[in-house]
Amino acid sequence: MPSISKSVQMNTEVNAKANAKANAKAYGMRAEPQAAVAYHGQLASDWDQRYQKHSFKVRQAVLAECLESHDLAGTNWLDAGCGTGTLSRLLAERGCSVLGVDAALEMVENARQLAEAGNQSIRLKFESVETIAQLPLGRDSCDGILCSSVLEYVSDVDTCLKEFARVVRPGGLLLVSVPNRHSIVRLMQAGCHRLGKWLGQNWIAFMDYSRNQYSADQFERQLAASGFRSERVVAFGSPLPAWAQRHRYGGSLLMFVARKI
Repeated sequence: MPSISKSVQMNTEVNAKANAKANAKAYGMRAEPQAAVAYHGQLASDWDQRYQKHSFKVRQAVLAECLESHDLAGTNWLDAGCGTGTLSRLLAERGCSVLGVDAALEMVENARQLAEAGNQSIRLKFESVETIAQLPLGRDSCDGILCSSVLEYVSDVDTCLKEFARVVRPGGLLLVSVPNRHSIVRLMQAGCHRLGKWLGQNWIAFMDYSRNQYSADQFERQLAASGFRSERVVAFGSPLPAWAQRHRYGGSLLMFVARKI
């Protein structure tokens, strides 16, 4: 007879697989992950400037808020899907050493240049990887992992989360953001995208590559199936006022603060 803990893990794994199927049905056929990498690689030259926009600035603000009670001095962090390293640099400013990895070589090259220009290269290292599902790190080698708005583009979220659980130490942190399935803004984006496609337009290009979206409960179950315990969920991101973004139907993204069990 299976133990209670094993039964819970089996149930959460079944729920995670069911959610993956629901995402596929909701979004229909999407471009392969390699196409998403190529798409973002083309945006590398001005990606860092996007963080001057309100919609991207809020990502920095939410990350700072979620780390407010944590002392990162002397710790080792991974930024999985680092882009041009904007959030990696924010982590480094809090006193930790950061390895940023990304599948888009153009992003990695720009991240290195920006770190050197800001005299932050001592605490920062950037590497190109084929996929965040296979990381160039040993078991239990990180104190924390940041994965900001990346998992929506991958083909197997469960594999990525299990790889995160492999490389982060017991008790280590995972900060990960995913699209909010219940967000009014997200639903409007999806509707505009479909209408644009019908009219032969591509108004919201990133939606071509976005594969996965979750409710808070759904993703907390997926985290549990991979060995993480969710401690906090923050809804954010949209043109709505800050108070409205925090509502479960407001923010287009959900940031999870989780700890490896």
